[in-house]
This record gives sequence, structure tokens and C-alpha cells, in this order.
Amino acid sequence: CFKLERLLNNKFWQRPSFTTMDEEDDTDLGLAGLSPEFQAMVGGMAGHTAQFAKLLEKRAKKTTAAEKAKDDQKYLESYEELEIHEDMLKDLPRVEAYRRALEFYSSDWMKCGNITAVDVGSGTGLLAVFCAKYGCQKVVAVEASRLADALREVAEANAPAGTIDVHHCRAEELQLPDGVQVDVVVSEWMGYCLFFENMLPSVLSVRDRFLKPGGLMLPSRCRLLMAPLQDDSWRESKLKFWQNVYGVDMSALVPLATATACSKPQHRLVDASGLVGEAVEVVCFDLAKVKEADLRNIEKSIKLQVPAGQRVDGFVAWFECEFGSAEHILSTAPSQAPTHWRQTAFYFQQPLEGGGGIEVEGLISLTSHEVYSRGYRVSFELHAPGRKRRIESFELR
Repeated sequence: CFKLERLLNNKFWQRPSFTTMDEEDDTDLGLAGLSPEFQAMVGGMAGHTAQFAKLLEKRAKKTTAAEKAKDDQKYLESYEELEIHEDMLKDLPRVEAYRRALEFYSSDWMKCGNITAVDVGSGTGLLAVFCAKYGCQKVVAVEASRLADALREVAEANAPAGTIDVHHCRAEELQLPDGVQVDVVVSEWMGYCLFFENMLPSVLSVRDRFLKPGGLMLPSRCRLLMAPLQDDSWRESKLKFWQNVYGVDMSALVPLATATACSKPQHRLVDASGLVGEAVEVVCFDLAKVKEADLRNIEKSIKLQVPAGQRVDGFVAWFECEFGSAEHILSTAPSQAPTHWRQTAFYFQQPLEGGGGIEVEGLISLTSHEVYSRGYRVSFELHAPGRKRRIESFELR
């Protein structure tokens, strides 16, 4: 008791008398109401905490940078495989969209006689060769993967000597002679659901540093669209299949099959007849103006009608690209000729039944993935009268 009394009487712990819980006191004494010794101790702790927070922040930045470098390395290594380039080169709508756009500008470029273009992510060099063929006197082909060595040989075999200058580096690391600016930046940067692989910031880095004022971006404008989808064939093949497997009832596996099949986006060709509502333009941007910050968080409010007797199994996404005045659109819509991008389908764990016909409101959001730097998180928040609000989330990675 004596020790307790001494402790309580010690000025180190003394504070002015407190009000009771029933009394009102608007004052906030903070550190001012504490003894000098206690204030000193708290001050020291605060300083230590601040130093520790800075250390954690520094480590987090290092970790983030390391993780991004690892993502980039894996990404670049994937483009060293020739198979992916074969798929892209055999994609006729893709190739023709760029070829026709470059051909459209060729007469003006040849008249000018001094056009310089940068091909960002040149790969096997097709677009760089097209640029040279259609009037560009100088083409800077930027390729970060080891495919750059083969790209040099392709350039030498298909363009006049010195026309195509191959740079084996990341777009962000591209260096040109002081004062050099270019007339055109061309790139096939689009990924699944437009944004997957997150290559656009690399293109914007080249634009911001080297494109002349009023210069041309190809593509010049892009937009992402989504529409509600009823996909009977997919649900039949992936989920209902388990109800009768060669006469064996495996219905017990349907929940697992649903969780597995609906856990991530599906890149596949979707039948346009399965769309049960109008397409929604989630985002549209001008490549001459868009900033990297604009790509980190995209939201679009939606309102749609689900017809009586139909249901929404999920949403399907596709994109469209314009090429300036060329009046040609590259579209990956279900109604158009198939491309290697196909469409991206987001299937819900539980379909949204239309019943006698309902109106659905909600929000579509795409957010940069906090771990995988080249991915996105995609979510659908939906609400219909008399039904619980629901959120379906996916990782695009």
C-alpha cells in the first residue's frame, strides 16, 4: 500500500482532476495537462515512431519497386516467346487496322519528306517496317525484350539502310539526341479488356518526352465498353456439366466448379446474341491528352433493364480504337470479326434473374492492382429494387 501511495503521489503521474462521465468538458488538455517528465517521454516516443514510420515507408517503396521490376521482367520474358507474336501477326483485323491507318497518312508523309516515327514495343518489327514503307524517313523501334536482336535483322531486310533505328531498352529509358522530336508515336499497347498488361504508361512516357506539339498518336482514341450477358453455352459446359457426368451425379462439385470458373475473367469469344442490354461506355480517352493518373481508378455508373424471363450471367468487355482521320476503327466487339484479344467475360457466382423484368443500377470500377503492377481489380456493384445489393469482384492479372 505504501509503495502504491508513493506512486500515486509522484508528480510524474499527476494531472488536474478529471470530470466524471456525466459532466461535460469541452477542453482537450493534450500533453499540456501532463507532467514535464511524461511530456518528454511521449515526445521521445513520437520521434521514434516517426523515424520508424519513415523506415517502413522506405522499405515499402523498395518492396514496391522490386515487385514492379519482377513483374516487368516476367512481362518482357513472355514476349520473347515467338508464339504470342505469331498470334498477333495472324490477327488480320489488328494488322489491317494499323496498315490502313499508316497507308492513309502515307501521301502526306511522303510530300513532307521528313517524318520521324517511334514504334513503342516494336516486337517483330511489322509496324516499324510499315512506317518505313508508308513514308516515314526515320523510324525509332523500341523493344525491351531480347527479341530486339532479331528485330534489327528484320529491319535490315525490309527497309533502306539507316531508316529503322532499333533501341533495345524500355520505353521509359529511351534516349534520343538532344532536341530531337518525332511526328508520330505508334504502338499496339492494348491488352485484354484494353488495360491488362498496363503498357500504356510506357507509351505516354515516349509521348510526353518526344512527340512534337500537335503530333500524331496511333491509335488516337480508345474506349472500353461492357454489356450484360446471358451465356447459356458457357454455363452449360462449365457448371451444368457436373450434374450428370456419364450418368454419374456429381452435383456436389457444382459449388466448387462455380467458385473456380467465376473466380477470374474469361478471355473468350462471346456470341453477340447473348447480350441482354445496351453496351455501356466505361471509359473513352484521347491518347494525345490522357495522363497516367487517369488510368489508375476508373468508375462508371450504370442503369440497365433485365427483360422478363432473362438473366444476367455477368458482363462482357471489349474495346474500340480510332486512328485519327483515317476513319477506320479497330473493334473487338462480339459482333465483329474475331481478334486475338477475343472478349473478356466476367461471370457472376450467382446469376441475376430478371423475373418479370427488373431495373438494375450499379457501378463498374477498374482499379490498378496494388500488388501486380500490370493488372487491375474489376468490380461490379449492383442493386435492384427488393433485392440485396451485391458486389462481384475480379482480378485482371
